[in-house]
Amino acid sequence: MFSGIAKKIFFILILLSFFTLSAEKKFKVVIDPGHGGTNTGAVSGKVSEKELTLALAAKIRAFFKKHPVPEVDIIFTRTDDSSVSIKERAELIEQQQPDLFISLHFNSQKVIATNRGFEIYYPPDSLSGDSASAALSYDKVNRSFYYGSVFRDLYFKANLHTTWKLPLNMFSQKYNFGLFDDTAVPGLLLEIAYISSPEDRACIENPLFTADVAWYIYDTIVKLSSKTKQLKK
Repeated sequence: MFSGIAKKIFFILILLSFFTLSAEKKFKVVIDPGHGGTNTGAVSGKVSEKELTLALAAKIRAFFKKHPVPEVDIIFTRTDDSSVSIKERAELIEQQQPDLFISLHFNSQKVIATNRGFEIYYPPDSLSGDSASAALSYDKVNRSFYYGSVFRDLYFKANLHTTWKLPLNMFSQKYNFGLFDDTAVPGLLLEIAYISSPEDRACIENPLFTADVAWYIYDTIVKLSSKTKQLKK
């Protein structure tokens, strides 16, 4: 039988164990604002992709600060106009081992200016390597597809689609994307809109559009956290 002191110590250890497990259940997301520093990304007039992705990430961060969600942990690959290589981004993602990483980009098309809309990409299937590697890759792609499908489904209810009339142009796998190739965790590439499209540019240049994009991403992450928590029960 435990003595009185032993019982108290045992109870404290159980409580500490409970809080540790609760902390581990946080839904961790790494948000990667594409480009930065000397890498401007796509440019159209005075608008550069690196500035757009950074402004969007800042708005997402502001929403999480204003509307905190204890069960969600958000990390950014950059918070200023600094140059961060694909290798450095991939290393940060691998170090953090998030449930999901989201790379933010804006699209551009030099040949066809009529291309426009929102696009969601997830990692491609990989059939190379041994069975263990193939299993990990399958899990990564499967979970990425699931997260991407939630983003897709909620997009049709978001202001981006209903108010701004921004079409969903693509939901597909993406080949030859460095962050997909160099990381082993689920990931998504969000191409918000085409800066080369006059229609999309009209949206992009309105600060209310950036706020609506940020809220859509914030809201989807929160809902993903809740859905993932339910699946783990």
